Amino acid sequence: MALSAHAPVRVPEITRAGAPARNRRLGVVAIVVSATAMGTAGVFGRLATPSGAPIGEALTMGRMLVGAIGMLVVLAAGRRLGVLRRTRLSWSVVLGGVFLGLSLATLLSATVLVDLALAVALHYLGPVLSAALAWVLLKESMTRLEVVSLVTSFVGMTLAAGLVGGEPAAASGQEALGVGLGIASGIFYGAALLCYRYRADMPADVRSFWNFAFGTLGTAALVAVVRPDLSGMTATHWAWAAAFFLVCGLLALGLLVVAGKHLRAAELSGLSYWEVVVALLLGAALFGEGISALAAVGAGLIVIAGVVPLLGGRRG
Repeated sequence: MALSAHAPVRVPEITRAGAPARNRRLGVVAIVVSATAMGTAGVFGRLATPSGAPIGEALTMGRMLVGAIGMLVVLAAGRRLGVLRRTRLSWSVVLGGVFLGLSLATLLSATVLVDLALAVALHYLGPVLSAALAWVLLKESMTRLEVVSLVTSFVGMTLAAGLVGGEPAAASGQEALGVGLGIASGIFYGAALLCYRYRADMPADVRSFWNFAFGTLGTAALVAVVRPDLSGMTATHWAWAAAFFLVCGLLALGLLVVAGKHLRAAELSGLSYWEVVVALLLGAALFGEGISALAAVGAGLIVIAGVVPLLGGRRG
């Protein structure tokens, strides 16, 4: 299958004539369900990880590999393997999968080295970066409501993550590396979200398969370098890992691709912050992690910021 060459970014791979019409309602449902499933990643990750043996890179590779296999099964069941063979790849498809895999792997590694709130905050620089790049490269203008929504989401995230009003975390010898990985996670995530805005002509199931496939290759390279120790994995750990692969991989990341086809970058970015609220609520419900007044305000801001732009007029 050959990689197709495309014109410079000024003429993006989103073909206006060949691309299907956007279904905004489908896009909203897809990103909300995706972000909800993504928000459970911390729970599954903790339950799947042996004590003292961080295996984030391996879990991320498994997450992407199971997603690729699952989408291949879906394509085969729907007798669409021919569509998969006939669809031409492009660099945005390849890089979208690689960037997402690297983003998720570096995020999990960052959470081991620095405070979880800091790692999440750095990761969620991605949606802001994606919206900014879409404005510059894809000429996607943002309404005032969308700008306010994006800024409000980011402020709400910092409050929900405890970055404002909390005690500073104790420094560690590897803190600089953790911060660097967190920043890399945000950059990779923003790049992946941007890539989803290209090639809207590609069917969602085909795009999802290649997204998972190239994400697997990207994280496999990290696994080869880091070589995580899986010797402490018990049957229980593997069971939770399997649930993590299905819920946070096949379901969450597959729907993220669907959302990227039907929502503009600003809409996708604002709604993706719902993941922070889900993680905050699950941490309180399952692990007894307290929710401060500021964190509650931040969660409320995220919800409001995600809903407000949807009340405005529809835009193509």
